[in-house]
This record gives sequence, C-alpha cells and structure tokens, in this order.
Amino acid sequence: MEYNLIPPCKELESHISHFWVCTWDTPLEKPNTTYYVVGSSLSEIVFAFNGNEKNSSFLFSAIQGHTHLANQYPVDEFHHLIGVAFYSYAIPNFFNIPASELNEKFMPLNTFLGKEGILLNEKIETASSTKERIDVLSEYFKSLLNQPKMEDPLITKAIKAIKNGNGNLKIEPLAYDFGLSQKQFNRRFKQYSGFNPKTYSRVIRFESVIKQHPTSSSLTEIAHENGYFDQAHFNNEFKLFTGFNPKDFWSLSDDDI
Repeated sequence: MEYNLIPPCKELESHISHFWVCTWDTPLEKPNTTYYVVGSSLSEIVFAFNGNEKNSSFLFSAIQGHTHLANQYPVDEFHHLIGVAFYSYAIPNFFNIPASELNEKFMPLNTFLGKEGILLNEKIETASSTKERIDVLSEYFKSLLNQPKMEDPLITKAIKAIKNGNGNLKIEPLAYDFGLSQKQFNRRFKQYSGFNPKTYSRVIRFESVIKQHPTSSSLTEIAHENGYFDQAHFNNEFKLFTGFNPKDFWSLSDDDI
C-alpha cells in the first residue's frame, strides 16, 4: 500500500487540512470491500477507483463526517482512493450547514450535494491524473468560498486553540476567556466543530498520539505526554476511536491490510 499526503493551496489552507491518495498494488493485494473509519476531527470526501491506471473505472464517492467512533462500511471493491480532508469548522463555511449535521455520517456524495455531486463525480472520473483530480477539487472548494456562508470567528478561534493545545486545554476557563457562559459556548462549539468541547478535545488528543507515534519508540510515554492518566485509560480511548488496541492497529499498516 502506498499513501501520500498533498498540502492544499494557500487559498484553502485555513479550511482544508490536506488531500490524500492511497493505492494498493492490484496484482498482489486483494481489493478492499470495506471502508474503515477511525475517530477524527476532520471530515472527508473520498473518490474510489478499481486501480490507479489512466483507464481505471470510477466506483463511488462518499462524504465521511468527523466522528469519535470507529466504524466500517461495505463498499464496492477498490484499489485506489483520492480524498480531501477538511476541518469541521469549514463545513458551515463551505456548505452553509452546522458541522453537527455531518457528525458520524457516511453517505454517497450525490446524496449530500445533489446535482453538484453528480457534476463533481463526472469531473473526477474524466480527469486523467491525480494532479488533475486534485486541481478539480481545489477549484470546487475555492468556488464555495465565494458563496454565502455561516461564520463564527470566536468559536473558530476556540476550536483552533484546543487543536493547538493538543486537546489538553481546560474547557471551563476557555469559555470564560471568550466571554461566554458554558451553555452558550457548548452550543456554539458543537455547531461549528460537530462535537461538544470535551469530546473534541479527546479526539484531538488521540490524533496527537497518532501523529507522534512513528517518531517515538515509547507509546506509553506519548500517552502520558498527551494527558492520559494511565495505560488502561489510553487503551480504552484508543479502542473506542479505532476499534483496535494500539498493537493491533499499527500492525494493520505493517501487514498492508
């Protein structure tokens, strides 16, 4: 399996985390029939193909909402995926709906976007390379920035503060710092992040561990650094977010499953 991340253009970097491409070797690896979802603060749009060649067949597209729960979805057999991952607070900016409406969702792109989804699928299908497909997606999202949108700069700032603090900020003082009651803060926070503040913090903390793991040999040390009280606490959170214990989760990539 080959997995690559591609940064967005400067115009989109405050809304989109990254584009990504994942390819499985067609002759050597069985096609995937399950789409795995792990806990994530990001939402994604993904396009699936039966291979990475120019004439590979387009199979399906879907939008996956941010979630704190692991899940699995049966899909058509695929060997190649192209996706775009965007921050949950960008959902109101892009689609003019509360982020909470996409929480834990996995649905066909046509269902979510209607005619726009059909047109986007056609453009992605007929594009002849990964670069062209990412260009198509970039132009689509740039066009959304010019449309009327929901915005809450104060809450967006709070979301970024929790993210920058790797999920370890105290929530109650944060609400006070922004001049809001806890109830107001929680309501507005969920509208723009899709989570309540404490759940969002837990997801961000989990993501921090995932990012740090390849650079350190001690998973226990990383867990403590990110605010987990003990190994049992960490293991329970990890199982909730991935569906696996840490050892089994990382063995998936080692075995190219």
